[in-house]
Amino acid sequence: MAKVSRLLRCALPVLVALAAAAAFALPANAGQQARTAHTAGTPRPTSTAQPTGTARPAAAPARAAQWWLAALHVPQAQATAAAEGAGITVAVLSTGVDPTHQDLSGAVAAGPDYTGSGRNASGPFWGFEGTAVAGLIAGHGDGAGGATGAAGVAPHARILSLQVTLEYNDPLNSSPALTRRLPNDIAAGIMYAVDHGARVIALPLDPGTLGPAHGGDPAAAGGSPAERDAVGFAIAHDVVLVAPAGDNGGSSDSITYPAAYPGVLAVGTTMRDGQLAPFTNMRSYVALTAPGAGLVVAAPGGGYDSLATTDMSAALAAGVAALIRSRFPGLTAAEVTQAIERGVTAAPGRPPPPGTGHGALDAAGALAVAATIARQAPTATARPTAGQAARPVAPRATARQPGAGPLAGSLLRDAVIAAAALIACLAAALMLGAARRRRAVPARAPRPAYGGSHTRRPRAALPAGAGAGPRLAPPSAPGSLGPAAGMRHMRRDEITEPPWEPARPPGVAPQAIPLATARPAPRPAADGTSRADQQPPWELGELAAAPVPDDLPVSNTGPMYVWNPAASGPLPILGEDGPEA
Repeated sequence: MAKVSRLLRCALPVLVALAAAAAFALPANAGQQARTAHTAGTPRPTSTAQPTGTARPAAAPARAAQWWLAALHVPQAQATAAAEGAGITVAVLSTGVDPTHQDLSGAVAAGPDYTGSGRNASGPFWGFEGTAVAGLIAGHGDGAGGATGAAGVAPHARILSLQVTLEYNDPLNSSPALTRRLPNDIAAGIMYAVDHGARVIALPLDPGTLGPAHGGDPAAAGGSPAERDAVGFAIAHDVVLVAPAGDNGGSSDSITYPAAYPGVLAVGTTMRDGQLAPFTNMRSYVALTAPGAGLVVAAPGGGYDSLATTDMSAALAAGVAALIRSRFPGLTAAEVTQAIERGVTAAPGRPPPPGTGHGALDAAGALAVAATIARQAPTATARPTAGQAARPVAPRATARQPGAGPLAGSLLRDAVIAAAALIACLAAALMLGAARRRRAVPARAPRPAYGGSHTRRPRAALPAGAGAGPRLAPPSAPGSLGPAAGMRHMRRDEITEPPWEPARPPGVAPQAIPLATARPAPRPAADGTSRADQQPPWELGELAAAPVPDDLPVSNTGPMYVWNPAASGPLPILGEDGPEA
């Protein structure tokens, strides 16, 4: 039993460590499966209404005509990241995304409408901005091999659509009661996206820069505390945030939010010739630029539009972020942002012109820098800074790698359950063994409450017949005259006189005590004479009457007087040197 207990104690820590490792891996896999199920199971609104008020090319663009893909080296980046964004959810916070578009079929999940504006797929002011952004990120094209239609940078990524703002030409932009709530609506969308597994968030334009005259609405300018906290919350949860730098560069060129928040990758716009677009924001928070004018993009109802806005440039950068996260899932959000910024094509001039940031977006360069960062030592997980996340930071589940399906999650879950059951059985066996050992230990005699180590302990009783030697009588009780057995206790009134002889009166001579006269007859001496005269005087009954010789020498220091009863007289005195001559 002791050997089994030692074996169980040695094996228990190993099993606990294995169960803990499996428990840490299980939530990541289960969380990814839950997000996939949520994305796949979300109802998708259908719409056949054709929005009006926007010029739309009738024919789908050919892939070769989408010049921005070649300018950003997207084909080379997709060859490096063969997954092409698979397993990555990109949240598009905009005006809505049409999930029925042929270039986005099966890739879009619709979330809540936070604006409360009543705009939906049946009206003319819904989904243009959002559908264009989603197509540039994850459009997979249409036709044979996707040869036509909008092609995105990460065609295998998934889109989570959240309606948080209004179209640039929506008349509701002139309603301060609605527009002043939009920054808080953006904050709510960010929180929802983080909670539902988004690894990249494409943020919208600043609602304060919209309006009937596109001069901006002061009621919505400057962001909000809720929006700022939500941005910090997303960064603390390792989410890449990409935002358009702003379309007000030709007018006020004021600071726009959420692009200007720390930790957000702000992207400006260039035209086909690489020059800055006249409307792009020129502020110092711009990190890089990307094409955003003259692009043919997907539009609600299955059509295509040509838009020019920094929102298109930010969409391309978000697609590159999805490529990096699918190829190098271990990189943090900060490292992904660093790879995008360091992988740019440097802007000409020293210092670079205002509004260009580090340079022009390069998808292949960003993947190369990401590979270098991934080969370096692992870095610490991103942590929230002061004033960022108001809510507790939960551990983020690692994105599921391509090929990991429900079977892997099921096997891992079964392994965790089996390990937990085995640990419970081992713990029960240990407790049972301990209980048996406690029952096997004999009870000890209780020790006295006092006396210490010198306390007299009772002697074990000897068996019958043991101990042949004499036995001592037990000691009498304190104060007794002897054993009490055979004695009668006398009452005080029975005592008349003491048991001993009374004392003699003064002057009365003591009576002679006769000695016993019966003695054995003396044996004759060797010479036949009687030895009666040879007995020492102290053996005679008349010891008290024996005369004392007057010439008996008395000495306390000299030689000892030796008397020989066989001699007729005393022996001579021996000196120190022997007998006299």
